[in-house]
Amino acid sequence: MNPSVSTAQDLTTTERWRHRIAFWRHRLRGQAYQMTVPMFGQPVTLIVTTSREFKRAVEVSYEGFFLERILGSLQEGDVFFDVGANIGLVSLIVAHHPRFKDGVVHGFEPEPRNLDHMRRNIGANRFEGRVHAHDVALAKEEGTAELFVRGQAGEGRHSLVSERGASGAIAVKLTTMDAFCRAEDVLPTVVKIDVEGAEGEVLAGMEGLLERHRPREMFMEIHNKGGEDRMPDGSLIADWLAARDYEQVWEKRRGHGRHRQYRDKRRIKNPA
Repeated sequence: MNPSVSTAQDLTTTERWRHRIAFWRHRLRGQAYQMTVPMFGQPVTLIVTTSREFKRAVEVSYEGFFLERILGSLQEGDVFFDVGANIGLVSLIVAHHPRFKDGVVHGFEPEPRNLDHMRRNIGANRFEGRVHAHDVALAKEEGTAELFVRGQAGEGRHSLVSERGASGAIAVKLTTMDAFCRAEDVLPTVVKIDVEGAEGEVLAGMEGLLERHRPREMFMEIHNKGGEDRMPDGSLIADWLAARDYEQVWEKRRGHGRHRQYRDKRRIKNPA
């Protein structure tokens, strides 16, 4: 597995083709391809084995506005929760960012192939001890559930709440964010949620946490599947968060979904 490094701020067309050719050469030999590419000003290393992973690596700018909002919100010493971490791309971009000095990432990914590749990418970036991968799905209650899976490693459309396009289902562990934080003695300051229609389920599992600790910023992708834009009780996500003094400060459409940012209004009124 030979590493390939690019140091430019953005991949040029020539660099994209160079990585693409190298990736397919490695794949035809049955080898993983290690590539280091610039992502938001920082070099991020990924070990890719599937075309889906490669596409994520070279097209990360597709979610540029969303990631720029996340990076712009970071502060020194933050604890970042990446709910629906996939192969760890967002977790790694956050961990590399200079605003995240002395910060810690907890990534939650229940799909075994993605989890394995996330752990491999953490090692490739030497972030053991700073970026933690957890093989559990965050939900409204603890237990087990079926995760509807599709595609290859790097696929981001696995879902707890929608069978659309699934090729099968596997049993995965569930916990709530509240229970996880109590068990691990950790409190998030920034939360990103991208769980293919189960965003309301994750928020419902934060109820107890919000009574004793309030993340400063919450980012999520709202999908047109599963619960869509609603909580398990049928209320709108925005209304549920507004009732708990979280203000929507940004939204942008992405395909059939929407990226959103919510901010704790109490911190705005009473900054630390």
